[in-house]
Amino acid sequence: MVYEGGLVRSKLVAGRYATVRELGRGGMGVVWLAEDRVIGRRVALKELRTSSNTDVERVLREARTAGRLNSPAVVTVHDVLSEHGTTYLVMELVEAPTLADLMRRGPLPADRVVAIGLAVLGALETAHAAGVVHRDVKPSNIMVLPDGRVKLADFGIARALDDPVLTATGGVMGSPGYLAPELFAGAPPSPASDLWALGATLFHAAEGRSPFQRETTAATLHAIMQGEPVPTRCRGPLATVVRGLLTQSTADRMTAGQVRAHLTGLPPRAAEPDTVVMAPVGHRGGDTRLNPVTPGGDTRLNPVTPGGDTRLNPMTPGGDTRLNPMTPGGRRSRRVAALVGAGAAVTAVAVVSAFALTPDREPGRASGIAVGDRSSTAPTSAPTTTAPSSAPATTTTPVTTTTTTPQAPPRQTTALTRFRDAAGWHYSGSTLLATPGGYAPEVSLGKLVVDQEPGTAPLYSCQIANSPDRMTSTAANCEGQAVYGLLGHVFAQQPADAPALPIYRCNAGGHHFESLDPACEGHPAEFQLGWVLL
Repeated sequence: MVYEGGLVRSKLVAGRYATVRELGRGGMGVVWLAEDRVIGRRVALKELRTSSNTDVERVLREARTAGRLNSPAVVTVHDVLSEHGTTYLVMELVEAPTLADLMRRGPLPADRVVAIGLAVLGALETAHAAGVVHRDVKPSNIMVLPDGRVKLADFGIARALDDPVLTATGGVMGSPGYLAPELFAGAPPSPASDLWALGATLFHAAEGRSPFQRETTAATLHAIMQGEPVPTRCRGPLATVVRGLLTQSTADRMTAGQVRAHLTGLPPRAAEPDTVVMAPVGHRGGDTRLNPVTPGGDTRLNPVTPGGDTRLNPMTPGGDTRLNPMTPGGRRSRRVAALVGAGAAVTAVAVVSAFALTPDREPGRASGIAVGDRSSTAPTSAPTTTAPSSAPATTTTPVTTTTTTPQAPPRQTTALTRFRDAAGWHYSGSTLLATPGGYAPEVSLGKLVVDQEPGTAPLYSCQIANSPDRMTSTAANCEGQAVYGLLGHVFAQQPADAPALPIYRCNAGGHHFESLDPACEGHPAEFQLGWVLL
């Protein structure tokens, strides 16, 4: 905007952005409310008024960083341009107070602090998944819209983890009262340092006072390195999260997943091993399909039964000697070893059963063996026969065979992620399907079960006919649309053995997307797809 003779005149930038009024200004420049005359929308136009190459590079960095993050909780960068020696950043217009503005009225209710914390956490998870750390999470960079939505702004000093560190003077950048202690010890910024800043922000919002900010920078630094802020107003999970984030040791600091689990009131799920352990066949909890002697068992898994797959027996003609670790060149893969082990267990059961059912052929032999029952034993004394006085009577020794109850095989899961392309179309995908080109991660949607189990339904990725729109569905025919592939399985009801959240299919005017928000982030909800694991 140009001032001439006390009058205000709008200016046109790059032939399309007409300034309307000033929104704010700082040491580096001015932010204007502007109108994009090409597509008819209002934007925030950040004008950089500096000749410093470092400042210019910082603005370009903000554009590159925010531009690669597709999250409803991150302020979108539309364009970067330069005109007459001035650099401009064209950004999504968000006219809303910051969290710092709201806190001037006093501490916020705990439930509102939790909601804001979860939204900022989602933005940080998106950034961290893309390899970006924000480096300046604080109340004045968090915008709270009237409908409750939250926007994390100012990625001006954020950087990708694989980029050179950019500092103004070679020192630490950010707001001192929200900087993690490891940064002052020379450690590089990391997701853990962003989470520390989130903890300090939540403390400030809930308590009405900054946990570390003091009158001088030296005093603030001392408080960060030595102080242990104690919450006095907030209680329960919020207080636990604040304490868990404001820990000196990054190894002991809460992770994003742990924070989300506490703030949603659900315990974090234990980590799952990479290897799937198969329960022994013939035992309670085992997969009877792997036992060829049980009804419905697969006899092909037993190389000694008619129709059995002799390739599983390295001793038969045509057998695969690679399955025998004792033969030259032999090897044993985990999966084949499990199957061979299952066959061996079946054979052992068959031998024991045959022995137990064989009639006595010699006087004094036990007539059976108890298997798998500690309380069952063979008779304490065997029947005797008339024998010469020089031959002692024969007695049997009780034989007891015990088994241990195997643990249930661990559940295999796959992460469900919502992606977004440059045009704003969404795609929700898992690791079981290749992500279409042009899509970038936007937000995590929990986990799907890989293998179908009781109480779950398949979840398919669908392509809408004659449209770039995509959606998910539990219908095998994708409700008449093209089936892209199987994503995994969702629970029809909330599972009792693991923390879970409901997932919804949303419609933003002919544009589908999936969300964990029952309000579909301000858009109509079509229906609940099911439950996903945390």
